[in-house]
Formats: sequence, C-alpha cells, structure tokens
Amino acid sequence: MVKKIEQSQAQDKNIKIGSRERILEELMRMLSGDTINYKDAMERYHTSIKPIQVDFQIIRSTSQTYMPNYEMYYDHIRKAHGIKDNGMMKASQILTILMILVGTKIFSKKELIEIDGVLMKLASKKGKADIKKLMMSEMDKYRATTPVDDLSYRVGEFAMWILEKKVIEFTYNSGRNNDSQKTYVGVPYNIYFRESYFYTMIYLSDKKKTYLFRLDRFKKIEMTHKSLIVPAAKRKDTGEVLGKTQLLSMGNDIHFRILYLDYPQAALDKLPSSKIEKRLDDKSVIITGELFSEGAIRWILSQGNRVKVLQLQSLIDEVKNRLKSTLEFYE
Repeated sequence: MVKKIEQSQAQDKNIKIGSRERILEELMRMLSGDTINYKDAMERYHTSIKPIQVDFQIIRSTSQTYMPNYEMYYDHIRKAHGIKDNGMMKASQILTILMILVGTKIFSKKELIEIDGVLMKLASKKGKADIKKLMMSEMDKYRATTPVDDLSYRVGEFAMWILEKKVIEFTYNSGRNNDSQKTYVGVPYNIYFRESYFYTMIYLSDKKKTYLFRLDRFKKIEMTHKSLIVPAAKRKDTGEVLGKTQLLSMGNDIHFRILYLDYPQAALDKLPSSKIEKRLDDKSVIITGELFSEGAIRWILSQGNRVKVLQLQSLIDEVKNRLKSTLEFYE
C-alpha cells in the first residue's frame, strides 16, 4: 500500500502543470512560510529558469497591488525567494493603541485581552513578538476601574441604535441614591470618548431635552420598535459638549465665573471651553466658561483654596453646602 502511494506521488511530480497553477502554488507556498530557490523550482515544475523568474516578477507586482502588507524578499544566505507579512499595521501603532487602552483602565481584563488578540492579527510576526514582550508586565498587572465587562459590546449597540434612530428604554445609575431605579425613554444620537469614559447624548422624549449619559453606568437597556428623529433645535453640538468636563452625566449646562489663584494653564487644560477674562496684579486670574453643573462642583471642590466661585449664585450655594457636609464628618 505504501509503495503504491509513493509511486502515485512520484507520478504527480512528473506532471507538468500550467503557468497559472505554478504561480498559484508558488504564491501559496511562500505565504505559508516556505522559501523557493531557482534550482528546486526548476526541478519541481520541470521548466527552465526563465519561467520561474517571470513567475516571481508577477507575484511581486501582484502582491504590491493587492496585498500591500506582504513583501516578497530574497534571502541571500539561502539564495531563495520568500514572502514576509509586514502586518496591516505597524507594531508602533498597535503598541500605541494598547498603551492608551491599558492607561484608561476602562475595559475589563477579559475585553482587553480580546481587543489585544484582534490587534495582534494586524501585526507582523516580529511585531507580535515585540509587542508581547513590551506589554507583558502591563497586561499581567492590569486592573479595570469600571465594573462592566461588556463595554465594547455596549459601544457597538449604541452605535447601531444611533444609526437606526432607535428609541431605547433604560435604567441608569448616576451615583445618586434616588434615581437608580428610575426608567428613562429616549433616543441616543451621538457617542464619543472623553476623560477615560464613553459617553452618549440621549434626547429624552418626555422631557424634550438632551442629557449626557456614561455608558458604563447603564443598568437595564431595552430597544423599542420605535424610531425618532431628534429635532435639530434639541441636538447638542458635539464639539461644544466635548469642551466641557463630564464628571457626572446628569448635570445641567451652566455658565461659571471663578477666581483662580494657581497656574492658569492648569485650569484651562481641565476646562477646555473656558477662557481668561482678566489677569489681576497678584497673578491670579478670573476665568469664565461653560460646564455641566455636577462636573463644575466636583472640579471646584478638588481645587481646595486655589479657586473661588464668583458666579452663578446657585453654584456658590451648592459648593458651600458640600463643604459644610464634608466638615460635619470631622465634628
């Protein structure tokens, strides 16, 4: 039986195949990691060197056009041709993305490993080894800051609802004790990433107003069979919202005015929509801008005695109340 198989294989080798089949076989062999030298190719395909040279020219030209991430090369030591995978992305690009993802700590470790696996498929063989070596320590000690383990799935779901203008019904945990069981109905119309979190803008049909929500704080979400086009007048400009600090999503838009007694740029970096209204002789500055109310309060409290609220009065009152509540813990 073995002898018959060997005879059959020997007969197959003696069959002279056409140029198309030969080129296809050469291409597939090199894509699988093999290298081909002229002598072996001439013996295998029962032809002279000229057709093999033409084959390699065709493969090189075709791969440059249709497979730009693959490169045909010549190994001077083995005196053979081969094809190497340079990857769909450079190792430095993939490494940059992974470092950013690890730094934000928003994805669960399970999701991060899945994303890492997808990105690695786009790297070259050497690139994969280099990235793995450089990221090994960070991946091992990675701990997420958010409790959800389906964030990338949520991003995909919201993207679909936005494109299809679908109305959703949901419960949401804003951090307040009195709203964790409250049900909202609205249509999401934008999604973006800012300050280590994913956000979506949702037009609540009953309130006829747009609110900002953080994706990792959604509890139960159900898509309805209804669709709704958000009135143009009710849509918030993404650029405007991106210029505000979203520390808590259910805050209202407010105009603030503060006296800042530290390095001004430190405040401007955190408050992108703000500007310096006036510079005072003592090197302090008056800054004005737009923020979400809860975000404004939390940022102001984080600055200690480096900031004084000048306007709005409601903002001043709320800051005072929060400070009083904090002091009560120490009485």
